[in-house]
Amino acid sequence: MRIHKRAATVLSALVAFSGFALTTAPTASAAGYGCSGSQIGAYAVKTSGGTTFGTAYLYYDSSTGKNCAAAVKNSTGGYGASTYTSVSIEKCTQTSPASVCTLLNPRVYDNDGDNYLYYAGPVSVSSPNNCIHLGAVIWNGNGSFAQYNSGAFHCS
Repeated sequence: MRIHKRAATVLSALVAFSGFALTTAPTASAAGYGCSGSQIGAYAVKTSGGTTFGTAYLYYDSSTGKNCAAAVKNSTGGYGASTYTSVSIEKCTQTSPASVCTLLNPRVYDNDGDNYLYYAGPVSVSSPNNCIHLGAVIWNGNGSFAQYNSGAFHCS
């Protein structure tokens, strides 16, 4: 999916160079930021002081049994600026919700983190009969960061 994000960056640059106004930044929200299935959650990615830098979106595709996620920046979190943004999703040993995700050995996870303009992801994991853990980090470019970490939740 990095190709998609890079294509969006190139498109934005071409539009800016051509002099046309881009009224909305390129997103893939209609396609779930590269995730298939239905959105089952949206979680604020906040600083320790409570400022929201973006949202971690979680999707579930019942036809494949996969959970998928993306971390999307907002304007406070540096939307449109190349700053470090990451999202991760991991299968837990738990089969019912818990405050902490106990990790499998070997671990079953997917993560994506780099300097992105709009969002990190998609990342996905299959977790039939198990809970998942979702994590996201967004740096705003001014030395501040926000994060979201779930416990073991969305148990299939």
